[in-house]
Amino acid sequence: MNQIVIGMAGHIDHGKTSLVKALTGTNTDILKEELSRGMTIDIGFAFLDKTITLIDVPGHEKFVKNMMAGASGIDGAVLVVAADDGIMPQTKEHFEILNLLNIKNIIVALNKTDLADEEWIELVEMDIHELMQNAGIDNFSIQKYQQ
Repeated sequence: MNQIVIGMAGHIDHGKTSLVKALTGTNTDILKEELSRGMTIDIGFAFLDKTITLIDVPGHEKFVKNMMAGASGIDGAVLVVAADDGIMPQTKEHFEILNLLNIKNIIVALNKTDLADEEWIELVEMDIHELMQNAGIDNFSIQKYQQ
């Protein structure tokens, strides 16, 4: 079976690295500066099993070139959106990069649902549907979870 490479995408502090760690047990933030600042700077890799690799990319706008390096060559993506923030500037920027790379296999991970009320979460879900449908992506799922 071929190797499947999944890229993590989304705004800074929305939980990309935490989700990778929860799925694989691997902390992809390994640089000293990443650990001290609590944010991803360079791309990180976590191997889920023999056939799936997750690429954790930085969400900060200053490191978008690192995100692009990590996103090239991926087969699909997990777009992480924090429920308490909703869609933010780097969410849109990462999504546009995925769109430019013609990545259509996207799962939306709606994170931090414990930090927002149900009415707000419904509004965020509507925004996500609009973002996806405007890009011509009709077949996607939103998975909700608490961090």
